[in-house]
Amino acid sequence: MSRIRNAPLEVRRAYQRALAALPVQSSVVFPPDLDSLTTVGAAVVDGRTLAFGILRNHPRIWITSDAPEGPTLLGHLSGIVNEVPDLWICDHESWPWILSGDIAAQIEEAAVRVWQECLRDCNG
Repeated sequence: MSRIRNAPLEVRRAYQRALAALPVQSSVVFPPDLDSLTTVGAAVVDGRTLAFGILRNHPRIWITSDAPEGPTLLGHLSGIVNEVPDLWICDHESWPWILSGDIAAQIEEAAVRVWQECLRDCNG
């Protein structure tokens, strides 16, 4: 087969990979109470301090951001146990910041690092 014949398939695969790398803009129907989150770590991404927390019966890492008026829910990361993290952003005002540069990738990397450190510390 020639390369020209496979071009549409290659374009679709490249498009799918690019879409998979983007965070998902979502809405949380029942957002967690920020005081009930157990903080497992924190990281500074692009000058903003992000705290990562878990809720007892929910298999995701919640991400909060420090703001002058108090912490705000930025979003959550799912799929971290399967090593296929998906970043879900529910703070729509932060969307332009998330898409600028490689901020989304930095948040994912920080969340995975915090999760691995938490597992290492908890499991001994």
